[in-house]
Amino acid sequence: MSTRRKLEWLILAATAGLLILLKWLHIGVTNYNIFLLILIGWSLGVILAFRIMSGPDRSGQNR
Repeated sequence: MSTRRKLEWLILAATAGLLILLKWLHIGVTNYNIFLLILIGWSLGVILAFRIMSGPDRSGQNR
């Protein structure tokens, strides 16, 4: 398994860990707006990470 694939799985596991942590802290119930900001920020970070990892070798896309 390549380093890139391991990093992708690590990001997936970190996402699951974040959701479990937020559930354990009851952030979605007590501070819903903070919860949404955390999820939006995390999603943006994950999208950027995967975009950077895919880099210029994305096939089938014209820019």
